[in-house]
Amino acid sequence: MSFRKCSEKSIKIMPKASAEKEWKFSMLPKANVFHPTLEEFANPLKYISSIREVAKTTGIIKVVPPEGWAPPFSVDIAKFLFTPRVQKLNELEAKSRCHFQFMEGLAKFWHLQGVDVKIPHVEYKPLDMYALHKVVQDFGGYEKCCSSKKWSAVCKKLKFKDRSPANTIRQHYEKIVHPYIVFRRVHCGENLASDEKNITVELIKEKMEKTEYKHANNTDDKKELLYENLFCKVCKNGDRDDAMLLCDECDEPYHIYCLNPPLEKIPSGEWRCPVCLAKEIDNRQFGFEQAKKEYTLSQFGQMADNFKSRYFKMQASEVPIDRVEEEFWRLVCCVDEDVAVEYGADLLSSELDSGFPTHQNAKTDIAKEYADDPWNLTHFADLEESVLKYITEPISGVKIPWVYVGMVFSSFCWHVEDHWTYSINYQHWGESKVWYGVPDSGAQDFEDLIKKEAPELFTKEPSLMHQLVTTLSPKLLHDKGVPVYTLRQLPGDFIITFPRAYHAGFNSGFNFNEACNFATADWIPLGRQCVDQYKEFGRYNVFSHEELLLRMVSKTDGLLLDMAETLYNDLLVTVERELGQRESLKHIQTEFLEFEELPDEKRVCRMCNCTMFLSSIVCSCHPEIMYCLLHASSSPCPTSKQTLKYRYTVEELKELPNSVQKRIPEMRMWTNEVNGLKNRSEKPLVEELEKLAERAVANKYTETDEYRDLRSVIDKANQCIKITNQLVAIKRRSSRVHNTSPALKISIDELSNFLKQVTELPCHVPDSTLLQEHYVRIVDFTERCDRALNKKLAKSQYEDMLKESRRLEIDLPQIHALKQEIKKIQWIEDVTELLKRATISFSDLQEGLCEGANFPNTKQIEDLRDKLEDKLMAGQRWEEKAQGLLSARPRPTLSKLHKLLKEAERLGLSLPTAPSVKSIMVKAMDWGKTLSDIKLEQSKGHYTSVKQLEGLLLKGQMLPVSLPEIDRLTNKVAAAKAWHDKASKVFVRKGFTKLLEVLSPRGSLSNDNRPLEESLRESTAKEFTEMKKRRGANMLRTEQEEKGMISEDDNVYCICRRGWKTSKGVDGAMTQCDLCYDWFHNKCVSIAKHKDVKNSDIMKDVKYLCPLCSRTKRPSVDQALGLLITLRQAGLALPEGVALSYLIERAMEWQEKVRSIIAKHRSLHNAPDKQAYIDQNVSLKDRNQIEELMIKGDLIELHLEETTDLWNLLNIIDEHVVPEKKQPASKRSSPGSSTASKPSSRPSSKPPSPTGSQTSNKRRKTPSDERSNGSSSSVSTTRKRRKDRKNTGSDELCSVQDCLRPEGAKVGWIQCDKCEKWYHLECVALSNKEAEQIEDYTCPVCVNTT
Repeated sequence: MSFRKCSEKSIKIMPKASAEKEWKFSMLPKANVFHPTLEEFANPLKYISSIREVAKTTGIIKVVPPEGWAPPFSVDIAKFLFTPRVQKLNELEAKSRCHFQFMEGLAKFWHLQGVDVKIPHVEYKPLDMYALHKVVQDFGGYEKCCSSKKWSAVCKKLKFKDRSPANTIRQHYEKIVHPYIVFRRVHCGENLASDEKNITVELIKEKMEKTEYKHANNTDDKKELLYENLFCKVCKNGDRDDAMLLCDECDEPYHIYCLNPPLEKIPSGEWRCPVCLAKEIDNRQFGFEQAKKEYTLSQFGQMADNFKSRYFKMQASEVPIDRVEEEFWRLVCCVDEDVAVEYGADLLSSELDSGFPTHQNAKTDIAKEYADDPWNLTHFADLEESVLKYITEPISGVKIPWVYVGMVFSSFCWHVEDHWTYSINYQHWGESKVWYGVPDSGAQDFEDLIKKEAPELFTKEPSLMHQLVTTLSPKLLHDKGVPVYTLRQLPGDFIITFPRAYHAGFNSGFNFNEACNFATADWIPLGRQCVDQYKEFGRYNVFSHEELLLRMVSKTDGLLLDMAETLYNDLLVTVERELGQRESLKHIQTEFLEFEELPDEKRVCRMCNCTMFLSSIVCSCHPEIMYCLLHASSSPCPTSKQTLKYRYTVEELKELPNSVQKRIPEMRMWTNEVNGLKNRSEKPLVEELEKLAERAVANKYTETDEYRDLRSVIDKANQCIKITNQLVAIKRRSSRVHNTSPALKISIDELSNFLKQVTELPCHVPDSTLLQEHYVRIVDFTERCDRALNKKLAKSQYEDMLKESRRLEIDLPQIHALKQEIKKIQWIEDVTELLKRATISFSDLQEGLCEGANFPNTKQIEDLRDKLEDKLMAGQRWEEKAQGLLSARPRPTLSKLHKLLKEAERLGLSLPTAPSVKSIMVKAMDWGKTLSDIKLEQSKGHYTSVKQLEGLLLKGQMLPVSLPEIDRLTNKVAAAKAWHDKASKVFVRKGFTKLLEVLSPRGSLSNDNRPLEESLRESTAKEFTEMKKRRGANMLRTEQEEKGMISEDDNVYCICRRGWKTSKGVDGAMTQCDLCYDWFHNKCVSIAKHKDVKNSDIMKDVKYLCPLCSRTKRPSVDQALGLLITLRQAGLALPEGVALSYLIERAMEWQEKVRSIIAKHRSLHNAPDKQAYIDQNVSLKDRNQIEELMIKGDLIELHLEETTDLWNLLNIIDEHVVPEKKQPASKRSSPGSSTASKPSSRPSSKPPSPTGSQTSNKRRKTPSDERSNGSSSSVSTTRKRRKDRKNTGSDELCSVQDCLRPEGAKVGWIQCDKCEKWYHLECVALSNKEAEQIEDYTCPVCVNTT
């Protein structure tokens, strides 16, 4: 729902009469405000008792805690969720609610009788029907106004300008209000004006007999009341069916002329009989509805601030509290404006959270301290002086605090606390809360006034003031003479209400409060009076007052004196009343009952709703129903069936006050003894006080103020005795040469105050005389010290006096003066010695000046300070010069730094920046030496890399000094880096990162100190040798696999280092490297993307080098020469340049050799008989030399066109060389290509290996393999082939006539062992698993032939 139902234009401060403008709510008298000291604040209930007589005169008071008392707010804001109440402001005030209820009842009365009534207008304004009703009642009622012609006076009372509308007003009253008034008097039991007469039944009946009655138009299909055998509920007759009405609620019949007031015709709408109408009108119960939205604290605060800002059209925090107060009461008393707000009231702190720290949520030391604070409301009701501590049940709002989250205009109506207890309310934070209070002395006047102002409300609900739903303006109370006071509660303030003090108030904005109840001994008789009043109104008790008294009796040992006396007096009254009531019922049978074992709702009087504890009346007919002894006669059962349930017998009841009375004299006597000690002429000993304290502990008086004071005196006396013994022992300790006892350090003022405290103690302290003598010695020493300090003595004399002071073991200002004088003399000596040194530390100068500043000015001290300052100033100037030079741009030269250091040496100071300047110079010279060493090493053939040059350049740039070679080195490094990047783009391929590595022969980059060129030449031969070994090893591995000497699965190939199968587990096509003779998966080396490969079937005609053998992009020789020329033109000497130069040199030498061989055998290509030519001109040695030259060319990381010619020549020779000249064929075959028999481990679901054994499982072969194997018995001369040719799915080789043409990579084949024809597994209806289990397979054709 909206918080503001009317428009903003309608919600404005209305102008008031001049008399009202003169009166302000700020004129109300202010309630008492108290500011306790820290000592007073330490005991809350003791402090409240001390101010009770003054405080209760205003009913409510404010207690402002001492400065610094501020408990941390301990609510978890994110988890604090609550649903507030909705308060409609114009329904809170008593008169306004009477107006609303009257108008609502009037409208219901006519509506439920089928009549729509509109409010009439008189003189162009609506007629206030409630005001008209009140004025007519004041003049004696309708008949009185008519007979006495009072209607003109009614007009005047209603503030009409003249008397002309008198007749109109009478007609409106007679037609609209009067029937309703008669109805309420007859059917609702209201006692209105005495001369309000009934509209006679005879008058209407007579009128109807004279004229024929006609029903009202019934166009809306109304009920017709013409039924036979219906008898009127009033006259009991069934005649005149045409005048009979049936109730739309209960269907009971009534004559229209028998009704009171009677009707002249049948109503056209719905109609209710008087009984149903009375129920409908009286069923409204006033209270606050719950809001439909749940809030967190932050959400509610945002809503509250927004509402206040919109309402007052300014920032929420800037609205004056006086304006809020005036507007609040205007809205409450104005029935024409409908403003609703929300109030988070009566929220249980045990379920949500308390604003005070508790032991459960306290995390910091401050929170833990406040968790035990006596003003913490979470345990305030259980304080020692509180009567409510004897209630063990956690009563919400009484013992367990309630929290309140308010917004502007949210309010709490006039009420007194449950059982007239005290209440305490603390505001944690937020905007102020305005309170109004009526003391107990004005409580009766307040109740009489509100009943007089709104009698209709109390007629219907006698206990209305206990429901917190009705309020009255404090101005009205003030005007009527009821004492009313006001307070404004700010964050950190406590508000305390006293027993039977009516209080109300409202919130000026968003705030958070917390409250609970408590009760001291003086409340006990008031609590009993409250229960008696509750019985009159039939109000339920929150707790049983009798049970509380008896719980206190059961714990008599812990009662304080005033509590015991008050309890005793109240017990006498309670027991006397109980015995008197039992006496009148002594003829009824009795039975013991432990009332405390029953829940409160099971021991409530049926008549007055009081909670019983001492006794009750129960009948055997309804044992669950109880009556108190006061209402025993209300039981419908005869006394023979009644039983008096009792908690205590008569004898036990009589003994109850005596058990309390026994404690009172004993405690009073002990209290008098303690108080009497103050009046004795001779001070008692501490031992005597200890005995009194022991008696208090034995008799359980430890919670009394007297015991606390006694204990405090004893503790102070013991402390004084302890200190006195320590001080008196000084003489004995000081006489010992090697005294190691800890000294007691106190000042002379503390000692003086201590002696004063000992004198003021109400008990005797031993050895106090010796302590006084010691004080005299101390005073004498201080006087001698003062005289010595005024003279100029030697340091040794002051030191002797300082030693004497240590024996006094007291803190004196003269001792500090002695120490200061000794320090001054020592400082003069130290500074004089310091200035004589050849080199003075800069820190020593600063320390000397800092220490010297603590001494008073003398000529000697000033001279020494000036000398120190001169030295320090010179050093600071040098430091500033050095700092400026080091940060200068352009950077300083080495000569300037050298000059700066010479200047520091002349000053004779050890300066902080000097080591840094020296370090910079050393680093700069080292840098120049490193650069010279690099040049020298280059002349010896040792070259520096680009990264090393960059590092050297970075070191030089970081030095804050100008270096002559830095610019040249910068240009050189930039050029070297540019050349290196360009060369890397030309040579380096993916997988290799270092340019020098790929330009050099394998294994040439060792860590030895040989020249690079020498290392490159030596590594070339090693590279060739290592490659030959690798080729031989790979050929041997392939040959062993073909012969079945090793398993194929044991071998790993390729850069992936897996077997001949791919990572997915299927046969993978593989290609052999023509340099290292290792095998590589086509997918792993992307063979299909090779620049010389367009079709995998011609791989045998293409030379292939694997990624491990071809480490670079292999640019042309011309490209390499261009890079080398660029490098030499730049004047750079890099190891990469040396490696590139050597690489080009190798390539050119190789080209010359190859060209001579190509030229020698150029006629071979055109020879008609190549075999004859080879046999005549090419020996095996020649062939091997050509192959070695091919290997050396492949190792050169450049693209050499001669390699193609040499490759073609070698292929022609290998094709026609005689068998004894051939190399082992296995080196150029794929693994497993031998026809030797060996078992296969490859899965049958895959196509058979094209080079598989013919004697192995035939289901692993494919028709294409059969053709390739049968084409030649000679060793294949193909230099590379696929290790597994994938099945193409073709059907031309399947021997089944109607082949199914299966497709895919996993098409299975099987070969007949008789005809050796091939079949698809699917075409001969076999699965892979079945085919694996067949040893010898015979095809269907062979089976039929057999």
